[in-house]
Amino acid sequence: MKVDRAGERLKRLFRKNPLLIKILSSYLVIVIVLLTVFSFVLFRTYSNKSIEQVSQTSENFISQSYYIADLMLINVYYNFYQLYINAVDSDFNYGLYVDQSDAFADQDVLRKLRQYVKSNPLIRSIYIYNSKTDRVIFNISEVGEGIQSTTDFLDQDIINLLRNTEHNVSNKYFTRKVEYVIDNKTISENFMTLVFANTSSHGDVESSLVINLNERILQEMVTSGSAGDLNQVLIMYKDGNVLSHDDTSMINKNLSNESFAKQIMLSNHEKGSFITKINDRESLVSYVKAKHLGLIFIGIGEYSKLLSSAYSMQKTLLILTIIFILAGIVLAVFFTSSIYNPFRKLLHKYRLDSNRLLNDKKKALVGKLLDGEIDDKILDNDYRTECGVSFDDPYYVTLVLKMDSLEKVLSGKWSKDVRLVKFAILNIASEFFREKRFKVEGIDNGYDYVSIIINIKDGSGEIASRIIDSTMEIQDHIEKYLKISVSAGIGDIVEGVEGISQSFQHALAASNYRIIFGRKAVIEYGDIAERNNKGLHDYPYDIEKRMVEAIKERNMRKMDTSLNEFFERLVLSSADEIQITVLQLAVLLTRTLSGIAKTSIENGEYSIKVLIAEIQACETLEEIKTYLYSLCSKVIETKGNDAKENVKTMIANKIKDYVGKHYDSMNISTDTVAKHVELSPNYARSIFKEITGVSLSDYITQCRMSEAQKLLIETDDPVSRIAEAVGYPENSKHFFTVFKKHFGKTPENYRMSIQNEGSQSKRTSNE
Repeated sequence: MKVDRAGERLKRLFRKNPLLIKILSSYLVIVIVLLTVFSFVLFRTYSNKSIEQVSQTSENFISQSYYIADLMLINVYYNFYQLYINAVDSDFNYGLYVDQSDAFADQDVLRKLRQYVKSNPLIRSIYIYNSKTDRVIFNISEVGEGIQSTTDFLDQDIINLLRNTEHNVSNKYFTRKVEYVIDNKTISENFMTLVFANTSSHGDVESSLVINLNERILQEMVTSGSAGDLNQVLIMYKDGNVLSHDDTSMINKNLSNESFAKQIMLSNHEKGSFITKINDRESLVSYVKAKHLGLIFIGIGEYSKLLSSAYSMQKTLLILTIIFILAGIVLAVFFTSSIYNPFRKLLHKYRLDSNRLLNDKKKALVGKLLDGEIDDKILDNDYRTECGVSFDDPYYVTLVLKMDSLEKVLSGKWSKDVRLVKFAILNIASEFFREKRFKVEGIDNGYDYVSIIINIKDGSGEIASRIIDSTMEIQDHIEKYLKISVSAGIGDIVEGVEGISQSFQHALAASNYRIIFGRKAVIEYGDIAERNNKGLHDYPYDIEKRMVEAIKERNMRKMDTSLNEFFERLVLSSADEIQITVLQLAVLLTRTLSGIAKTSIENGEYSIKVLIAEIQACETLEEIKTYLYSLCSKVIETKGNDAKENVKTMIANKIKDYVGKHYDSMNISTDTVAKHVELSPNYARSIFKEITGVSLSDYITQCRMSEAQKLLIETDDPVSRIAEAVGYPENSKHFFTVFKKHFGKTPENYRMSIQNEGSQSKRTSNE
């Protein structure tokens, strides 16, 4: 009965208020329309984000492939170009230019070729062609070596190319398929060939150095053994000829008539991605152009497979959207009286859209300033103000904040969205600079870094010093609140918005020197400009040779000394040169360690893929050196050698005894302890940690803190005197920091707590 009465009341209410029915109908229409539009926008946004994420992942993979191949190809080209042009190798000079052959000299040339072929896994073979002696001296990796006349030479293809004056192949890479016979066995291979040729006045090649690279190994390096979700990864010349492909039948084929290849060749962008049809299937194509090599790195993936997880999520989203719309209709019936809510929601949405539009305009403007895309609109101060960028002062400087230990960041609490941590870094830095009365604008424009433009009144040294101090404080704030550290690169101070791009490029270059200065470094471009503009240093072949000899001799001390000397030489190089040099060292160590451990150079524990991946994960020279040291020492040290373990125990006990007697010296350090036991610092640290489980520096600190604790309890000496007594300078802030970290209290608080506990004990006993 009560239900019937309630229904009658509602009917009477609607009859008396026809307007209410119209309002309810209008509200329902508005709710349905708004939710449908919202769902559509949400659906499209997620789809676009999914496409963007897949495209970015594909681009990153191709960029990494380009980086590896670029380093390897440039390294080979540069090393042999120096040998050929500068004529620094007497054996090579003899082979190239001698008029009459000498049996002993020929053996020296063969030995030298053998060394160079073994030094790099990419090199398949090296030929020295000499028209005066009408012969070719050659070495083919894992196949053979020798000296043959040009008529009998097994690779007649290269002889024909060298004698064809109409086809110049000198000083550039080109691909070819070669078939030759050795020991009654036919070998068919795909080569990337590099030729350095000396021609006569008539254009004939008199002598030539020919380096053949293994296309299969290059392809494996480019794909890191796997193309991931991509169906194909290939390298193509800018004219469309295929240089490297996982399908060997495609090598040397011209793809310039393929629609996707045309689109890439006509593009003005150095890298990008797009969707097109290949073999009647929608595919995602990503590419990177290496202009100085004339190569294009391309990855192709079937679009539907790449987005399979996105499609699954979209279906779920669609179901949730339908449920959401139905729930909205039900709620509309119950809350019709809130007639103004839809209008408030519309107004709020309008404001959000307006703010989003303004933020997008600001982000686009800041991005153009950093990229140097300056036009008349950007030079207009009113337009910049309209975009939300208020720069009134004449001078600018750019700051790049690069996240340290990115792998830990990606695997830690920020793993779900690294953009969020970059957004937090930007907010902390921008707010701090504004508190210091600086005008700033920031942008997230890098994979592992953010950039900030600082507008300043003058370019004096005082302003530069303030920016450095502020940057260091920002680093402390980021570490405190986000639990991560950042390195900073500071560009030069420029006048006018036209110079912002230069300052940004210099700041980015400075941030790369984290590899030398370490994490949480603040690096000014002025400090590294001279180093960055110098030519390449000579590769330390002499040190490299001693290191290989030490590894083969199982001589840990000699290896450690050579490794330290190698990296001491690297500290003087530029960041780019360090990467190339370390890569070359890694290639050599791959062959050496794999040979000793008897593992595969391609897939074994010490393969080039493993070494490159581990080295790229390191961010500083010290980390790279530590990694290589542990890698070499693992091979050198003999497991289960009891005698050696006893020696290590004796060394560790000797170190303990020395530290126990000298911990109160301000000069005690790892170096002084290592000198006492007549070992290198690295080896001393390694032995002590292995035997005791405690690092040497921590053990010194433990001894000092134990004595400091004893003196605080048993004496009334002031803290400054106690600090000095345990090896810290008088009034040392470092002593207070270490003590608090060790005991959880400052020295004064610790002494007071001990005294209070003693007083309470006395009162208890008296009672």
